[in-house]
Amino acid sequence: MSLEEIREQNKRLVVETALEVFTRQGAGNTTVADISRACGLTERSIYRYYKTKVDLIQAAVYLYYDNMTREADRRGREMCRPGMTGLEQIHRMLRFYSHMYLEYPDQIRFCADAEVILSRAGRERDDVHWPPEQFERSDSPLVRAIRQGLADGSVSPRVDVKNLYYNAYDSILGVMQKMSWSRNQLSREEARVRMDQLCDVFTAAFRGDFLT
Repeated sequence: MSLEEIREQNKRLVVETALEVFTRQGAGNTTVADISRACGLTERSIYRYYKTKVDLIQAAVYLYYDNMTREADRRGREMCRPGMTGLEQIHRMLRFYSHMYLEYPDQIRFCADAEVILSRAGRERDDVHWPPEQFERSDSPLVRAIRQGLADGSVSPRVDVKNLYYNAYDSILGVMQKMSWSRNQLSREEARVRMDQLCDVFTAAFRGDFLT
């Protein structure tokens, strides 16, 4: 194995370990020393790959979003079967995204905290990693479902699908983050009902129910 391959392997180990530790302990409560102990590398080695803790937080949150993008694509291909209308696929994908809070609450909390930390540090978002993908260039399951819905007529041609796409993502993520920060945590069933209601509203919007 070349030195460059070893470097990339160690860099990947550091960021994967950082994501695990940040998720478990919280970004603010985690030190580089904690990550060093967890991955078996020295702090000096870690600082060769990531100059600051903020750099490491940024890399970890991007890794999480990349992982979730791949998971969404895999799940989308499983859930959105041939013969389903585009609107049915939209509803399924919105449910998938909203239920991420139930499946990965600690990761959602980490991402919410990371966004605040990065903003305070003056870090600009990397659009390649930070969701949602631009509608025009995206091949995500949700965008594929929207295009299918326009083609089969289950999505209203009068709807501004691009804005709905962004609004649906921002609304779902916003509710997930608020629930993750709230001191009065909802039960899984209460959270599921709230998220499902939000998904139903956006599904109806794609259908054109709220057009005047």
